[in-house]
Amino acid sequence: MAIALAVAAAGGCARRGVPPRAGEIVAPPEPAVIFGGPPPAHARLELETDAGTIHCEIDPARVPRAAALVVGLARGDTPFRNPRTGAVERRPYYDGLTFFRRLPGEMIQTGCPLGDGTGHPGYRIPVETSAGDADLLARPGALLLARYQPAPSRADPNPPPPGQVIGSQLAVALAPMTQNLGKVTVLGRCGDLDVVRKISDAPRAAPAPVLRALRASW
Repeated sequence: MAIALAVAAAGGCARRGVPPRAGEIVAPPEPAVIFGGPPPAHARLELETDAGTIHCEIDPARVPRAAALVVGLARGDTPFRNPRTGAVERRPYYDGLTFFRRLPGEMIQTGCPLGDGTGHPGYRIPVETSAGDADLLARPGALLLARYQPAPSRADPNPPPPGQVIGSQLAVALAPMTQNLGKVTVLGRCGDLDVVRKISDAPRAAPAPVLRALRASW
C-alpha cells in the first residue's frame, strides 16, 4: 500500500505566498534554507480540516529533506509547477486540497494537486529511512510521505529515476503500517485520531473532505 503525509513550517506560523520570480526553477528545497539553519529535532504541525484539526509532531533532523519539502510547500516558500497549467507558482501548496484517498480504519491521504493521486509539485525526492521507523509504523497515527507509484492505466510522461522516490503526498495511518517499512518516509506521529477516523469514514458519494490549512511551528 502506498501511503503519504507530513507537513511543517518555520518560525511559528505559516506565511502566505510570495510571487514567483521570473525564470524561477522548481526544485526540492534545501533544508538549511527552509529552516534557517540545521533542521530542528522536533516540529509541530496542524492540519486544519473541515472535520476538525489534526495535531502532529515531526522530526526534521531525522528526515530533513522530506520535512523541508513539506514545510516549504506549506508556507509558500518553495515554488512548484502547477500540473494543470504548467505555470510556476509560489503559495501555500496544501491549502484547499482534498483527502482524495480514504480507507476506513486504515488511512487518509492528501497532498495531490490533481485530487487523484497522480499529481506532484514538479519534483520528487528520495525516501528517507531511519532506525525509529519501525516503532512509528507499528502503532496508529504514523504520518507518512508516500512513495512514487506509477499511475494506473496510463503511462507517466515524466517518470522519476529508478528507485523509491516521493512527491508531496501525505498520509495519516489509522492502523499499523509495518508492511511499508523501508518504502516510505515516516515524518512523525499524529494525534486526534478521532478526526482522522471521521475523514476516513466520509461517504464516498459526498464531496471529499478538505485540508483547509497546513501550519507548522518549532
